[in-house]
Amino acid sequence: MITLELGNDSFSLDGNSISLRQAITAIETDGISDNESITAVVIEGKSFSIDEVGELLDYTLEELGYPSLQIKNSYELAFEALEDCKRYIDELVDKILITTDEFNKGNIDQGNLFFADLIELLDLYVHLITRIHATARKANKNFFSDKEVIKNLEIHLFSVIKALIPARENNDIVMLSDLLEYELIDNLKQWKIRAIPLIQESKINF
Repeated sequence: MITLELGNDSFSLDGNSISLRQAITAIETDGISDNESITAVVIEGKSFSIDEVGELLDYTLEELGYPSLQIKNSYELAFEALEDCKRYIDELVDKILITTDEFNKGNIDQGNLFFADLIELLDLYVHLITRIHATARKANKNFFSDKEVIKNLEIHLFSVIKALIPARENNDIVMLSDLLEYELIDNLKQWKIRAIPLIQESKINF
């Protein structure tokens, strides 16, 4: 029998018969709040992300040496994801330079392929950074009350994205290249230099 303690609550599981899959389901159903997630499983001192334990899900807790589970709330996860945002920015800048280089060479078809990949990655970045900003702002409203930098960068980013679509549809390669190489790159660099450090500064250690 193993007893799991989560905050002020605890419940027991039979480690001889219950699988890791069943334990995770039980904890997600009754043991954690809506804003918390199981992010990793620690087996014999080694941490595995929740996405890496698929082959182990049907082993019993006893067979796995009674692993522990790492649980984090959405606030903690948001700040960890800021590092991913920095990586996205670097990748986006590289993709922009490759895309505009193809357009400038007159390789329109190849440029369009790179542009499609670029837009897909940009969409991931925008969704991620806006969720992070919203989570950070909700937790520390006073900090962000007089900070217009992020708001202004968001407005500019959305305006650039909005302008990219008609430029692409009209095959206006000059406009498209200018928007990518100057407007978008500058905006992304400002996120990395100014906005992301500002969000990190807002973090509250509970």
